[in-house]
Parts: sequence; structure tokens; C-alpha cells
Amino acid sequence: MIKQLVALGVISILFHLNVFSQSAIEKGLQTINKNSLQSQLSFLSADWFEGREATTKGAYMAADYLASLFQQEGLLPAGEDSTFFQKVPLIIYEKSDSGHIILKKKNRSLSFKPYHDYIPPLVSSSNEIEAPVFWGGFGFNSPTFKEFSARQATGKIMVRLKGLPIQQAHSSYFGNLKEKSEQSVNTIKYDMAKEAGVIAIIEYDLNDPFLTTNVLPSPLKAVEASTEKELTKRSSGIYQKYFQLPYTVNAKMPVYKVSQTIMESLIPDFDSQIKQYITNIEKAKPQSPPLTAKTVRLSVTSKSTFKTCRNVIARIEGSEFPDEIIVVGAHYDHLGAYDGYIWNGADDNGSGAIGVATIAKAFMATGVQPKRTVLFATWTAEERGLLGSHYFVDQFKDIDKVKYYHNYDMIGRSYHPAEPDSTVSLLYTESWKEAEQIAGKFNTDYNLGLKINFSPWDNPVGGSDNAHFAKKGIPIMWFHTGGHPDYHMPGDHVDKIDWQKFEGIVKTSFLTLWELANE
Repeated sequence: MIKQLVALGVISILFHLNVFSQSAIEKGLQTINKNSLQSQLSFLSADWFEGREATTKGAYMAADYLASLFQQEGLLPAGEDSTFFQKVPLIIYEKSDSGHIILKKKNRSLSFKPYHDYIPPLVSSSNEIEAPVFWGGFGFNSPTFKEFSARQATGKIMVRLKGLPIQQAHSSYFGNLKEKSEQSVNTIKYDMAKEAGVIAIIEYDLNDPFLTTNVLPSPLKAVEASTEKELTKRSSGIYQKYFQLPYTVNAKMPVYKVSQTIMESLIPDFDSQIKQYITNIEKAKPQSPPLTAKTVRLSVTSKSTFKTCRNVIARIEGSEFPDEIIVVGAHYDHLGAYDGYIWNGADDNGSGAIGVATIAKAFMATGVQPKRTVLFATWTAEERGLLGSHYFVDQFKDIDKVKYYHNYDMIGRSYHPAEPDSTVSLLYTESWKEAEQIAGKFNTDYNLGLKINFSPWDNPVGGSDNAHFAKKGIPIMWFHTGGHPDYHMPGDHVDKIDWQKFEGIVKTSFLTLWELANE
């Protein structure tokens, strides 16, 4: 009889604990709703924040707002000096209008004007280069396709074409590169040139022979802009400057973007030579056109400033395993305001930043302290090279105690705003099978309606703020609703957010993270 009473008592305790646990989870879920998400994201992506470009007033305002959301819910500050902020030092390099390109021919030299005949590169230090020049085609030197060799490239200036050759139906070359972003292709080509010993690059865009889409816009404060200049793919400030952490500064190989005027001075009978080269390359028989200049002199002046911006970090201390840490993060910066346009970045990545704050609120609303410590972070300067999260990973003294990193980057859109599709990708470290199992289970059990594309990633060291965590061997998961026509354009507005999908992703994430924090 006594044994039966003890057994019944244990069952009763477990029942009440389970009911209590479920009740706590429901309290958290109730705080995640369209009204809350919409009100907060509408504010964060409003014009007053002027595109939240890192180091600007708008970004500082955004950081203050996000910190206030954490503080309002009673989270502990996890930044510097008992604040929610971690200061991130940056060096900003901007384009300079001083410098020159001089083609040295047999009997004369030809000089050209910056921002008319060519676009000077962004550089971390002023430099002047004079060296022989050679033709590099589209710039590929690989086992599958070779347009130049290290022997002809070392210590020289490469003349190359932008992008990839047009792939003919019968051609198998560059097939896998067609699916990569322009930035990824540029990185691949840059690395090939650097490895071959190239010291500078002169690049020509077949689709922009006179640099009409590479004009240099003037930064304007959004509230002062009365008119909008013509929008081009290079209008945002991301093309006008680049940022580096001071301790990672390295000299980039300069890339000069040149007009057809310079190319015609370099290559005789330019039009026919280029057409012939492209014909030959599609036959897998590249043949270099002749260059009339023996050497080229390049000069550019560095223009740099030192500024700081801020990560926003809050903490919930673990009750049983405080030294085991889960980090939930998303960048809050975007591309700023230029020439009367504002890059509001509602999806990229206001959605992620508000998602992090919403999950933090849900954790607090449970009224239960999780077993593991959870850090909630919104990163700065992601658009400038993942710099905020990079700095955190480098500086955080307990980085070896981080068990998981959960990332948000663009979680608010369907490709066509008028046609919601419920589709989202969950990218995760391939060896972390539980990530798929847990997220999939909660999406089903709670009828959240997401169509989750599970995408295991063997080495997730790119794409977003997950990169530097993955490089430390920390398992990551990343919800992402994919690209859309407004990506990195001023049209990324809050009225195009798919609120049902957004809510479903945040609820799935909360349930998943609650499980991980208490397993």
C-alpha cells in the first residue's frame, strides 16, 4: 500500500510538473503574435532610422530601441560596463577622387580621368603601381578552365572582363558558377588572381561600357532629400565604402573598373577582338588579344576614418547549467540612405532583429528560468562583412562554452508578397541532426503551417552571421525565407512582410530553443 501511495505521488508530481511546463510554454507562445511583430518591425524599419547603416545615427537609434525591448522584459545586460552594448571599432574606407591610370606605350603615355574613364578602387592604404600588363580574359585559372597562368601573371596587372562568359547550350563550362551570386563569383576570381601573383586588376563590364551604372552617388540624409536620383544597382552606400575591424586590416589587391575608352586604348580593333575572344572561349580555345601598352601606372589615395558601432546583447542566466550557453542572433544593420532613397531593410534584417527580441520576450513570459544560459544578440555591420558577429566571437571570453548558435537573416517574406507560400529554409550544421528533428516536430505538433526545406550544410562558414560561430566548430541553425526582388533595394518595405509566415517561424524557433535550453 505504501509503495502504491509513493508511486501515485511521483506520478502526481510529474503530471503537475508537465502541466506547469506546458503552461509556461503557452504563456511564451501567447506573446508571439502579428500585432506585436508588426508594431515593432514597422517602427524599426521606418524612415526615421535612415536605413540603419552601421556607424550612423540611425543605427545608434536602432540599437537603443532594441536594447529598450530587452530591458523592458527584464533581461540582464550582457554588453560592456553593465550595459546592453558591445562597442565594435571599425575603419571605414571611402572612395577618393585623386589618382590616375596612365598607359605607357612606345612613344607616348595616355592619362585618364577618375569617375569619367574609370572608377578608382577602395583601398586601405594609398599606393602607386607601375607594372607590365597582360590579358586575363574573364579571369579564370582553374583545372577545368584556364585563361591565364601564374607564369604570365606574377607581378603584373591583369586586364579582365567582369562576370562570366555567356554559356552556350553545348557548353559545360562554368555551369556550377551560374548558380552563385555575383559576390561569390567575384571572390573566386579575386582569389585566383591573387594566388597567381597578380598585383592589380583592370576590369571591364561588357554590359556597362561607359560606367553608367557605376556612377558615384552622394550620401544624403534621408530627411533632407527632396528628390530621388535615378536608382541603379550600385546606388547604395555598400558600393561606396568598405569597413574593416582594425585588427584585421589587410591590403586588398586594387580593382579598377574601366570604361570602353580605356579598353579601346589598350586593345586595337577592340570590338572585333572581344567578339572573337568570346567566340573562342565558348569553343574552349581562349586566345589572348594583343595589348598596345607595355606597362600601366595605377595610383589611388586612401581615404579612411575610424568609427564605432554597437552590438546589442542581453542574457538570461541558466538555472542548472549556467556555463552552457546558447546564442540567438540576427543583424539589425542595413544599407543606409543615398540620393533620396532609403534602404529600410524590413526583411533584411529588421525581421530577424525583431524575431530575436520577440523570442527573448517569450522566454521571460514563461516565468521559468531555463536550465542553460541564453544570450540574445543583434549584430551590427553584417552588411559590411559580418563584422559585428566576428568581433563578438573574437572577444567573448566564454566562446568555448557556446553549445549552439541560432541565426535569423531575412525571415519575413514570400517571394511574391501577394501570394504567401509558407516556405522557409532551415539551414543547419549537417552533423547536428537534432536541429531538423526538433524544429520539424514543433512545426507539426503546434500546427504552425510552415513548409520547411531542411538544408544540412557540412561546413556552414558563409552566408550570414553564423559564419564565425561555425568556424569555431559551434553547431548552427539558420531560418531564411530566401531572396526576392527587393533584396538590397529600397523596396524592402514592411508592407510586403508575410506576417503569418513570420509568426510561424518565430514560434517554431521559440519552441526549438526552449527545448535546447532545457533538455
